[in-house]
Amino acid sequence: MKNLTTFLYNLYGSENNAIKLCAYLYGLYAVFLLIECIDFLAMLHTPDPGTHPTYDIVHVAFFIIELIVYAVLTLGLVMLLNTENKKPPTVITLITLMTAGRAFLDYYLYWYSEPEVHFVPYIYKTSNDFSDFVRAVFLPAQLIAGLFCIWLWTGYSKRKKAENVILNTC
Repeated sequence: MKNLTTFLYNLYGSENNAIKLCAYLYGLYAVFLLIECIDFLAMLHTPDPGTHPTYDIVHVAFFIIELIVYAVLTLGLVMLLNTENKKPPTVITLITLMTAGRAFLDYYLYWYSEPEVHFVPYIYKTSNDFSDFVRAVFLPAQLIAGLFCIWLWTGYSKRKKAENVILNTC
């Protein structure tokens, strides 16, 4: 356990860098969703000759909502990053809630049910050749980065408590 914590700390350099990585991953995925929304809207507006889209503007609205959620999460992480005197329990709670929410969304949107019985209109198709690659990389990376961030901040919290005990005994 201690070796893993040391490895993660050396990898990230500090607890704040772990938050920064999470913000970058959420922000880049939000930009990707923006590109997807534009691609899907363009395909609705001017479909290829001889083809017609299998979705409508209501389906694209779900992408737009997901885009808004990611933009808000990114801004929340940036605000958390720029907060002075962060308390470890607060950071751990916030990152845990964000990571758990993200895991639930991944499960619900991608693995929960077959497209025929899916509550959310299932248009997670590829708008371009890059779509599948981005989802395969960013969705697990966000969860892994969130777990690493929780792990580092938990270790930081334990170190702070140990330092306070040492300072109070002196």
